[in-house]
Amino acid sequence: MDINNIKSTYGYIGFIPFAIFSIIPWIFGPSFAYISIKMQLFYGAIILAFLGGMAWGWRDDQPRQSLNLSVGIIFSLMAMLILVLTFLESTLIALLISIASFQFFYYFEKSSHDFQYRHDDYKKFRKMLSLLVSISFLLSFAYWINPYTNPI
Repeated sequence: MDINNIKSTYGYIGFIPFAIFSIIPWIFGPSFAYISIKMQLFYGAIILAFLGGMAWGWRDDQPRQSLNLSVGIIFSLMAMLILVLTFLESTLIALLISIASFQFFYYFEKSSHDFQYRHDDYKKFRKMLSLLVSISFLLSFAYWINPYTNPI
């Protein structure tokens, strides 16, 4: 099996929890919404910390690699911030930061020197996956701000 197909398959499998956690509130209502959205934020923070660490695995001889390492750390710290905000019941802010962070990480990865030499299928996959994850957070955000469905 082609390595790009394996990456895509595992990436979409990793997206399944995002999709499930964002749909549960709309199907099962407020009794499950609170925990589902919190779980989505926790899972997203774990994935964002992992993505931030990916910059450490990029080639060391590419241009601006020292900057890439620093930005990767910032994304890992953003993941920690999302966890803290979720724990402190600032769910709305955590959702907004999650939406922005996943999109910004895609643009950060896309700006790396190595990304330009990636297979076109990988580039399309990364764009689609980042968009889907952001949409899942947007669905949770919409549920959270809706005065008829807000779980708190």
